[in-house]
Amino acid sequence: MWTVAFVVAALVGPVVLLSAYLRRPFWYDEIWRGHFVSEPVSSLWSELSVANTPSALGWLGLVRLSGEVFGWHGWALRLPGLLAVPALGIAIAVLVRRFAGPVAAVAAVCLLCLNATFLDLASQLKPYAIETLAVVAVVLLWLGPAPGGREERARGMRRTAAGVVALCAVPAVFVVLPLTALDVLAGAGKRRRRLVEALPAVCLVTAHTLVFLGHQSAQRGGVYWDTQFLAGRDPWEALVFVADQLWLTVTGSPPGIDRFDPSLLPVFVELPHQLPWLLAPATVGFGAVGVAALLRRTDGRRVLGVVAGAELLMLAASAVRFWPFGPTRTNQFLVPLLLLVVLVGADRVARRALRSDGLPFRFRGTAGAVSAVMAVVLTAGVALAGGLSGDGLLWERRDRLRGMDLTVDAAVAARRLVRPGDVVVVGGRLARPGWIYAMEVSDDAPRSPGGLPPVPAGTPAGREPARIPRAETVFVPADLRDDAGRPIPLAAALARPRKPERLVVFILDIEEREMAAGLAALRADGWCAGERWLFRLTGSVTVYGRCAA
Repeated sequence: MWTVAFVVAALVGPVVLLSAYLRRPFWYDEIWRGHFVSEPVSSLWSELSVANTPSALGWLGLVRLSGEVFGWHGWALRLPGLLAVPALGIAIAVLVRRFAGPVAAVAAVCLLCLNATFLDLASQLKPYAIETLAVVAVVLLWLGPAPGGREERARGMRRTAAGVVALCAVPAVFVVLPLTALDVLAGAGKRRRRLVEALPAVCLVTAHTLVFLGHQSAQRGGVYWDTQFLAGRDPWEALVFVADQLWLTVTGSPPGIDRFDPSLLPVFVELPHQLPWLLAPATVGFGAVGVAALLRRTDGRRVLGVVAGAELLMLAASAVRFWPFGPTRTNQFLVPLLLLVVLVGADRVARRALRSDGLPFRFRGTAGAVSAVMAVVLTAGVALAGGLSGDGLLWERRDRLRGMDLTVDAAVAARRLVRPGDVVVVGGRLARPGWIYAMEVSDDAPRSPGGLPPVPAGTPAGREPARIPRAETVFVPADLRDDAGRPIPLAAALARPRKPERLVVFILDIEEREMAAGLAALRADGWCAGERWLFRLTGSVTVYGRCAA
């Protein structure tokens, strides 16, 4: 309890500071999630089929509930992820304390929950903090207290509860299946009972994965994760790929933290790049000691089985382009377990090197003991320095603009510009989900109101003109083609029984070049560009009217 109290006290400050992040406008990688979270139930299933990446049912439900209760503000949708940070700190402390001392438990909390890369993820509308918390909770529920008596009879209930919690995490299947396999294999003479106890959790997770998550697998055909897929490699390339990803996993601070996403703050941002090479041997050494220590315990073998099983399942999934392999943000759920193995090893080394007769500690009197303690302290210092080195930069960037940050501003500008008989055109493949959220749902005010068109006369004070429904909006990708793959002129896509009076056109800035030909063709169809409003790192809103004769 003292460890838990310390963790709560230590994380209050960072969470309060990061609350300043909650009011930032959504950027591209958040606003499309806002669209799917807020989509009406009647059209949610069809919209999810084109989602950028799968979202767990439980995560969607938690974030949607926050939006419904507090309003569709950026801070409300980010709130569940931020609150997951202190909860995760408590869960990690409890898990590590089961196998090691309080110092190791506190070190685990600091290494992950104060890590710049993890905090960058947790302060955005992304599921990774909640997924990591859910996986740690699943492992804790599965391990349970010491066996015997009434706790044995409650095991089935804990397994079922773990299955329900697992619905909050997309990668939960990589954890629940190995845990079930270990239960069945280790339960000699009780295999049928163990399988029956785990069956509800397995059924829940399997159905969730195959039906709900499988429906959202559109990204499988994209190229974004190609560098993290085993698919398409010859045997030698596959071997090099696996070795490289395992090396990156081991040398992270903490092990397994994201090393792929260029939009996230990386570890060691203010420290020499040689530090991962210094950290790797110590991580491997302590990890080996941790493996040996955990192998001696039944619950320890389960933890090792989860780590190994999850890595093998992810590697197999990457071979068929279903899941990235290596230290990516999608795999942050394994970081607490990887960290546990290393810290258990460091804890064992330190305990053997030190002998305590109360306070202060005294060394055994050997150079080896002193060296071992120094190695543990040095490794912990390097790991903490590396993981926490970007925290200052994370704070400095709290007001930084990123791609599509001003989508709400652009949507409000369109609302002010549209007149009866106009048609709104949204151009760019990536623009659609963000525009729908900003136009139809968001309750946030514009970030830069001074750069917007004036509010139309007759609009009630303090209000904005009506939102423009999807039915009156034309979404066009940069490369517009029909079902047969033939190019379609932009003007043809705008064909209506009654020609519109004007066009109010939003073009995503990163796709302006691809849209240039289609926009130029509008001139040939009799449309001329008029007033134009620019939104930095987002795009432009232009009013097109009929060209003068």
